[in-house]
Amino acid sequence: MEKIKIYPIGSFANDGWRDEFIQNFPDYEFDDPRNHPQSSITKLDYSDIFSAMNSPISIVYLQEGKRAGTMSYCELGASRARGNTIIAIDEDQDKDSLIKEISSHYLTSRKSLHELLDKKELKGKFEKLEPFDKTSTNTPYQSILFTGDLIQMRGLMDEMKKTKKVYENMDLNDLSNFANKVDLIVVNFEKGKPHDKVGLFFMGLGYALNIPILELEGNVIPYPPLLGLSRIVLIGKERFDHAEFYLKNLTSQHIKDEALVYYNLMNKFNIESTKLL
Repeated sequence: MEKIKIYPIGSFANDGWRDEFIQNFPDYEFDDPRNHPQSSITKLDYSDIFSAMNSPISIVYLQEGKRAGTMSYCELGASRARGNTIIAIDEDQDKDSLIKEISSHYLTSRKSLHELLDKKELKGKFEKLEPFDKTSTNTPYQSILFTGDLIQMRGLMDEMKKTKKVYENMDLNDLSNFANKVDLIVVNFEKGKPHDKVGLFFMGLGYALNIPILELEGNVIPYPPLLGLSRIVLIGKERFDHAEFYLKNLTSQHIKDEALVYYNLMNKFNIESTKLL
């Protein structure tokens, strides 16, 4: 009998919990991300997100005193896009409201996992979302989801509202027809702060649904795996000006149109590392 596959999501710090789960639940097949290719971000991202999307069950574990890893929220977004069963084990005193909201089963102790997995027939909380490749046609894009750290993007959002349908985050419990509503995702991360959980979640969701992502990164040194999820990454203080030029000049997201806009962006601003400090 074929074993049900589980993808374990969580921090790699003190990650003996993965070994514990693998040993304690031999009736399940665990797709261990520690065994995924690590030689490049492209290989790593593809393997991790593919596993999150294609494992019927994802288990996210939050240790005491530590939030889930940065990519954990992206992987949960990808799992959510497929309508998979998401089991959360939150042993931190500061409970994670986002993970609780998207989880099919929310536990506060590893001890409760035995009883749950013994049931075998576990269903997801949400339906599968249908993908829609926004880059396959030359149809002009019409809508943008802004997410992440929103306050600093207010000027950019107000400007884009003049010509585009603009969403500011969305209800995580009502994402039906998401790929039909949203043509492009813009996510902003401010310098010196932990990456916004909601922004990370929507990056994973968008990646799984083939929706292009524009990442605006306030840190000069970005977090590498997020680069692999994005179509474009703009860095530093001038990123909002660069994003406005890109969004206003972009017509369709087909490569013939999009590539020209990005070339023009580079020519106009001559983006160099010295200008980003």
